[in-house]
Amino acid sequence: MSSPSVPNLSYEPQREPQLATLGWALRRAALGLLILLGAAGLGAWLLHASIEPDGTSIEAASQSD
Repeated sequence: MSSPSVPNLSYEPQREPQLATLGWALRRAALGLLILLGAAGLGAWLLHASIEPDGTSIEAASQSD
């Protein structure tokens, strides 16, 4: 059994991958921190907004006067 023939393709050596530069790493880290802070802030705001006041602090303040 013979192996299938491979079409005549020109061989181009692969370029070595470039290492990430310091500027790229800093931009990526800043973007990640911005997304993290935004998500944490949004979560804190939603948690704070979901707490219903029970009215006891308002009643206590009006009775002390």
